[in-house]
Amino acid sequence: MKTYGQFCSIARALDVLGERWSLLIVRELLCGSRRFGDVQRGIPRISKTMLSARLRELADAGVITRDGDDYQLTDAGRELGAVVEALGTWGQRWLPRDLPNDELDLDALVWDMRRRVDRDALPSKPTVVRIEVRGARRYLLLKKSEVSLCAHNPGFPEELIVRTDRRTLVAWWRGDLSFAQARHAGLVVEGPRALVAQFPRWFERYMFAGVAPAVSAPSAPL
Repeated sequence: MKTYGQFCSIARALDVLGERWSLLIVRELLCGSRRFGDVQRGIPRISKTMLSARLRELADAGVITRDGDDYQLTDAGRELGAVVEALGTWGQRWLPRDLPNDELDLDALVWDMRRRVDRDALPSKPTVVRIEVRGARRYLLLKKSEVSLCAHNPGFPEELIVRTDRRTLVAWWRGDLSFAQARHAGLVVEGPRALVAQFPRWFERYMFAGVAPAVSAPSAPL
């Protein structure tokens, strides 16, 4: 393990957590992921080899434990929740809201949508939402008992179809656009009128969607 070689607790903490991907793995576990595949779905660009290595490092550092196929945060790992929340709040407030194209990852987005569903707001019967983004399709199976993300139709009628581009969907999810503004920007929801009206209320949206940007936050080229 690389080290900054300092007594400072900040430097020593970064020795453990400063490697690429490490805090994102902690984020995934804080958000409820437990299995290797679920953690990877939340971080689509990490390789299986790198994820395995980072999980071992975090376990060696006492941040996580493994029980069979399940990974759990230790007390030390759960205490990082405040650190992750502070980083997310800072990033949402101060980093540019105009994201470059390579940060508009559809798989990371729909995985976050899956885990931010308000099950109490869902219809009583199972509902499939097909999300179409420039030819790519993902399916959310919404049930009060569970929520699943699928690459193919799971076998139920497609009650709703959402058609949009990645940038607009991300902007709504992150809180940069209201749902009405996203529809004005081109997001289309097709299906029974009652379900279309309910659709945005099924989601709690991104955990930092309520953090307003700082007035002096910089802009970034697209």
